[in-house]
Amino acid sequence: MKLKKLAQNTVFITSKNNKTILIDPGKYNIGCGLFDISNFPTADILIITHKHADHYDLDIVKSIVSRSNPIILTNTEIKDFLLKENIESKILNVGDTVNILDYSITGIRTDHVVRDENIINFGVVVSSNGVSFYHTSDTRYIEPSLLPEITRNKCVLVPISNRGVVMGIDDALVFCCELTPPIVIPMHYDSPKDLGRVNPEEFKMKGQSIGLEVMILKFGQEIEL
Repeated sequence: MKLKKLAQNTVFITSKNNKTILIDPGKYNIGCGLFDISNFPTADILIITHKHADHYDLDIVKSIVSRSNPIILTNTEIKDFLLKENIESKILNVGDTVNILDYSITGIRTDHVVRDENIINFGVVVSSNGVSFYHTSDTRYIEPSLLPEITRNKCVLVPISNRGVVMGIDDALVFCCELTPPIVIPMHYDSPKDLGRVNPEEFKMKGQSIGLEVMILKFGQEIEL
């Protein structure tokens, strides 16, 4: 399974049989020499974890649907938004596991609160051909003992930008140490609010000092899991 990191929390996955998943096609992937709406990557499966624009840009979604008609997995709130656009989707609840094409996809709880609103959201563990990763989506620190066993010993993508809405660097380090992942990939530091304020190299340095294998992926960089 190949994993390509795009902007913020956006991730593009390719299975051994070339079936693809796109997670959280958000607005920070557009412009400044990145993608535009018309050439945004399409996928066989589209996962939208929650409503925030850095994870869900409706124009991007409409373009993807018009070009590839993916299976869409999302939450109840996004499903209602998409129905207004005559776009069908399936709900992935926290704790549910669905098997689609080459993939097993499990919804994982999050703790994402913004301006006192508890955001409807989920993370995912994605598995294919014996390889798995855990994409936390946006979440503050959750005690790993409260998460299912499936989140452990997986490559983990974790937010590091803090601002009270997701984990900061120190919380993310504690979180990852307890999950014992083979690789940690930081994310959620591409926002204009975070550029110059959050340094993934600091996360990498601190992570390596406590025995974590941290990999910073540039936009468009792909690795084999």
